[in-house]
Amino acid sequence: MKLFRPRGRHEAGQPARSPLAPATALYEAGRYAEAEAEARAVAAARSGRRNDPYAPLAMSLAALAIGAQGCHTEAVTAYDALLPVFGRIFGAEHPQTLKLRSDRAQALTASILPQALSRTRSACCPTHRAPGRSRAGPSRPRAARRPAALRSGGPYRAR
Repeated sequence: MKLFRPRGRHEAGQPARSPLAPATALYEAGRYAEAEAEARAVAAARSGRRNDPYAPLAMSLAALAIGAQGCHTEAVTAYDALLPVFGRIFGAEHPQTLKLRSDRAQALTASILPQALSRTRSACCPTHRAPGRSRAGPSRPRAARRPAALRSGGPYRAR
């Protein structure tokens, strides 16, 4: 005997499917441009609802797809626009807000890192030096550059 009857649209017992499932599947398949377009379409369709969590989640997926396409500064801009919305809907300490902040930090690092590496490689790594630039270094062999105490074995040498 059944005491309670199932309520709602999903009486067959199937779990509710997320509206972001197609966009997530495209992203996981590596089809980033299509995933971005699908996520933006979901966000536009659900933007009329005030506290609907799927609209900002769709825009965060779109920002993730933008970053995966290599446009990291554009992704950082999208993340910056989403941070106050996530804070209002989910709260500052919610796992989705923390993930958004982490994704923003990764996109920011990816946008800054190539410029920083190109500046430091030429200064520190001999293989990335500018052409025609000679390697300036001491003319003595490495063993001769060590202090005399270390060349002779130092204070801990075997007697």
